[in-house]
Amino acid sequence: MRQSFPGIIFIILVGSILPACSGEGAGPADGLGREALRDDEAGQAALTKQNFQKLVEDYKTSYVARGAHAKAHSCVRAYFDVHGDIQADYRYGVFSRPGKRYKSWVRFSNGHYDLKASQDYRDDARGLAVKLMEISGQPLERSDVDTATQDFLMTNSRVFFVKNMPDYNQFVANPEDFIGFFFPGWNPFNWRLKEFLAARKTLTPPPDSLLTPTYYSITPYKLGPHNIKFGAKPCVERAAEKPVVDENTDPDYLRKQLQAELSETGACFIFQAQKQQVERGMSLDDATGEWSEEDSPFMPLATITIPRQDFSSAEQLRFCENLSYAPWHALPEHRPLGQLNRLRRHAYPASSDYRHRQNQTRIPAALAYWRAGRGSITEKKP
Repeated sequence: MRQSFPGIIFIILVGSILPACSGEGAGPADGLGREALRDDEAGQAALTKQNFQKLVEDYKTSYVARGAHAKAHSCVRAYFDVHGDIQADYRYGVFSRPGKRYKSWVRFSNGHYDLKASQDYRDDARGLAVKLMEISGQPLERSDVDTATQDFLMTNSRVFFVKNMPDYNQFVANPEDFIGFFFPGWNPFNWRLKEFLAARKTLTPPPDSLLTPTYYSITPYKLGPHNIKFGAKPCVERAAEKPVVDENTDPDYLRKQLQAELSETGACFIFQAQKQQVERGMSLDDATGEWSEEDSPFMPLATITIPRQDFSSAEQLRFCENLSYAPWHALPEHRPLGQLNRLRRHAYPASSDYRHRQNQTRIPAALAYWRAGRGSITEKKP
């Protein structure tokens, strides 16, 4: 998606005087401090399953990929270490035991739904998903065959470009009509201006390395009695490194760059949480709205350590493709919140079940494969 500079100026000016319309169904009026179900929620959920399965089918090649974040750069072994000095107000779920260490899988990905179009040098969202294993308690949903998991899904954007359930289903039903979704006709009161600007924040040039961005949950979750968003930022700001391949021509340069980096040294991210401040207008439902860090700073809760390792084997890449992540692979203390997360409860299993059935594969035993240690160079705690 490319727009001329005058065109962007016009859109911003119009957006300053028109309401940020969002098509049919604005949803519940509350959406701030508590969840309120829509009258059409069951129908929207059924439509999501139908649309998401169709999306996966429409963009399959000889291999049926995920309906979102179709291209994995890698799945790497990691540790998730809860900070020993974590404040008592944050000690819920996987954070209830200061100093606790979890074996984890970290998946890096491109955000595009079309595997053929998901080339690393293109503007896109980049994803980081973390799967904690050997957790205490029963998650709301599980698919892993050998252990309960807590999954945390993030992208390198603070906001999403779809506001509510009907808009999500309309976009997924026809994702190629990108401009038509945001500007449906000539009536400016029907334009989705706020969402369009959020989309421009989402589709960004590729980073120098997948280890340099900060990643965000975008949607809110519970943390015990609190409503939060979470994120993961690099432990230290990494200097931009010269890519090991030409990023202007190689569709897989981010994967190759990551392999080169992790073959030499490890990496780490700080996992952090941001509490909702209702009085500051922080919504549970509207994922296009950013929660201000000035109003609610992020609080560090844990460190994600990625040891030096080799993930390039064909076996590990197959394992990564068959692994399943979902927001609802979560303890009740970390329950997903808001309209989009409630739709994701239907979309992710629909995508996972369909692609595994079509590919005649199974979700692998994540903990058993982690323990096997194939491909790792070192996994010592720093």
